[in-house]
Amino acid sequence: MAADLTVKSAAYWPIRVPLAEPYHLSAVYGTLTHSQAVILRLELADGTVGWGEADPGGKKFDGYTLESTCQALDGLLPGLIGQDVADWVDQKRGRARTGAAAAAMDVACHDALGRATGRPVWQLLGTRRRPAVESLWPTSSGTAEQDMATINRAHAQGYRTYMLKMGDRPIDDEIVRTRAVLDALPAGTQLMVDANQGWTREQAQAYVAACDTLPLVLVEQPLPADDLEGLKDLRTRTRLPISVDEAILRPDQVADIIAADAADVFSIKISKNGGLANSQAIADMVEAAGKRILMNSMIELGITQAASLHLGCTIAGLVPCGHAYMSTRRMADDIADFSDWVYDGAAHLPDGEPGLGVKVSLDKIEQYCVGERHGF
Repeated sequence: MAADLTVKSAAYWPIRVPLAEPYHLSAVYGTLTHSQAVILRLELADGTVGWGEADPGGKKFDGYTLESTCQALDGLLPGLIGQDVADWVDQKRGRARTGAAAAAMDVACHDALGRATGRPVWQLLGTRRRPAVESLWPTSSGTAEQDMATINRAHAQGYRTYMLKMGDRPIDDEIVRTRAVLDALPAGTQLMVDANQGWTREQAQAYVAACDTLPLVLVEQPLPADDLEGLKDLRTRTRLPISVDEAILRPDQVADIIAADAADVFSIKISKNGGLANSQAIADMVEAAGKRILMNSMIELGITQAASLHLGCTIAGLVPCGHAYMSTRRMADDIADFSDWVYDGAAHLPDGEPGLGVKVSLDKIEQYCVGERHGF
């Protein structure tokens, strides 16, 4: 007799988990000290549990806060009760909505289906092309000396790609900083920069003019997310690959940027992009256009990081560098065991584990809960 794969109940917890060290981004985002997330637990009629995670980036990033994400789940979860997760995944019902709350629901449905049927999530998505993905390590927005202290520690742990956060200092200082870091980098390593929307057109143009011949992997989101014309113009001025992140929350925005030929690399974040179904659709569009994909993160916990790794292991067109699977390694704690998957500078899928494969601690969730558990 087939298992009953309908959703019987749902519950969520808003949580805040401290970072091991403050993380200074651009002038747009300031300094982060905590990860804010909403953890979702689904239980199926057969008793299987599936986990999801919403990672709201704030009003300046994806438009979602912890409070608005909880409000969205209050409106969405009653409609999920009684739905069949196999139908949800097979029919890609996650494509119907976007945003952090929708991402938590879509990931939880994939996890529940995988656990109920004994299949890893990557198998629900397609063909596994690799068992692991190399990870990058980011630095805060600071000085070259601070960057190299961080890079040298990361290098000793096996990381070989580094991301410099920018967008909060005079552009001439950032140019000098970039050159100084490149001169000091250990052999066999790569460097990318991320301005997090922190530059004006004039600043971005000055940066790429000065750094055009440097061996940078990419320059990410140099301009505000809504400045498509500026991105198009910037791309004509440089050989450096231009990457978009905040500019692509939804698949329709990806289509617009591809049509305008305004970017070379597209940064996928599972929560930002509304879940696995939407993220996979974006990856398919990008690959069909002959562009590249960076699997990225924004201070995410282990559930979202695991979902990102499952998807990343199925994508052919990844940028040939490290990707953002170090997020939980930067936390003081986590509610899952994803950090155990990250070693020797790469994130490794576990063998033979169904669903996402992560072990989730309800005790940790309750420890870091900053509101009430909501049940449906």
